Amino acid sequence: MSEHGAAPPAVDAYLEILLRLIDAQPEASLTICLTTPGGIVAGSLVGSRMWADRWETTVSAATGAQDRADHMAHLAHTVRSALKQTGPDTGDGLHSFIHLVDVTFLSVPGTTTAPLWRGRLADVSGWSLGAPADRPAS
Repeated sequence: MSEHGAAPPAVDAYLEILLRLIDAQPEASLTICLTTPGGIVAGSLVGSRMWADRWETTVSAATGAQDRADHMAHLAHTVRSALKQTGPDTGDGLHSFIHLVDVTFLSVPGTTTAPLWRGRLADVSGWSLGAPADRPAS
């Protein structure tokens, strides 16, 4: 129990195994749909390193000016170094976050996509392998 009396979220052993497999193979990805409080998110599940590489690229492309891009790349490197020292997982060896690339948000009107998505694993209430019927597989 936490200090507020609520039980900690249950660990989904199957999803944790998938996260470990993906992290163990840096170039691996797996098409997945997640149910979260914000709606359904579909994309390619990737390891934290691949996601961080894509994040650096996306941030650098978004900043435009070369000096600002260099500053943002340095920031991304600093974040990555901090994660290496502390680890992206919880103290008990379990993942805290789940990382997707080439994301489609299925619960909002219209077609909404994003290059990256990072969510708290505790907020995932359900998941399925594969892409929804109206989203082509990656």
